[in-house]
Amino acid sequence: MKKSTLNTALFLAGLISLPAMAHVSYTNRDLGTFSGLSAASNSITNQTTYNFGWADAADTDWGDSHKGKWYKFTLGNAADVTLTASANATATPASIGGLLPAFSLYQGLAPSAAYDTSAVSLTYRASLGFPTEGSLNALGSFKIGNDAGTISQLTFVGYAADEGVADGLVSKTFALGAGSYSLWIGGANYAGQFSPLPLNTYGVTASIGIAPVPEPETYAMLLAGLGLIGAIARRRTPKAA
Repeated sequence: MKKSTLNTALFLAGLISLPAMAHVSYTNRDLGTFSGLSAASNSITNQTTYNFGWADAADTDWGDSHKGKWYKFTLGNAADVTLTASANATATPASIGGLLPAFSLYQGLAPSAAYDTSAVSLTYRASLGFPTEGSLNALGSFKIGNDAGTISQLTFVGYAADEGVADGLVSKTFALGAGSYSLWIGGANYAGQFSPLPLNTYGVTASIGIAPVPEPETYAMLLAGLGLIGAIARRRTPKAA
C-alpha cells in the first residue's frame, strides 16, 4: 500500500472515532413509558457494553459516558421500580460472556447527540475544579451537552454493582416519582480498561419491573380493616372467670 493511501485510510479511521460519532444515545434502548398505576415489565437483550466503564466512572476523575450503554424510561406516577442488569453471552454483535454488570440511575435525560467533548460539556467540566476523563459521574449528578449548546443535568438517584457475588447479575429496587429517567449500564471490573486493544464488548440485558404504590386511601382502608378485625376478635374472646 502506498504511503499516501495509508495516510488517507488512517485519516478516515480517525474521523470515524471522533466524538461526533460517539454521542449519548437512547436509540433502541427505551425501556418504556409506564403509568405507574399497574404492574408492568420490559427487557432489552441485544446490547453490549464494556466491562470497566462503570467502575472507571466511579473514581475521582469520573469517566467516559460512551463506555457503557444508555437506557431511558418514563413514569406517569410514583412507583417502585426494580432495575436489573445481567450478563448476556448471546447478545450481538461481538459479545462474550463474563460481564460484571453495574448501573447508575439518574432523573432526567441527556439532550440529543450529547457527548463529553462538546463545547458546553468541556466548559462544565472545566468549572468543576478538578481534571476529568469524561462527563460521567457514576456516583453523583453531572451535566452533559451537545453541539447546539444544550446542556442537561442528570440528577443521581442511586446505583448497584456486581462487586460481591460476581455472578453476572445485579438488581435493585427504587421508589421513584413521576418523571423521565436515564439508566447507564457498564462493567464493574476496573482492571478491564487495561486489557490489550481492541477492547472486548460484553453482552448485557437490561430489565425493568414496575410495582404500583398503593394510594393513601388504600392504606387507610387496610388499617381500618385490621382495626375492625381486631375489635371483632376482642369481642369474641371469652372473659376470664
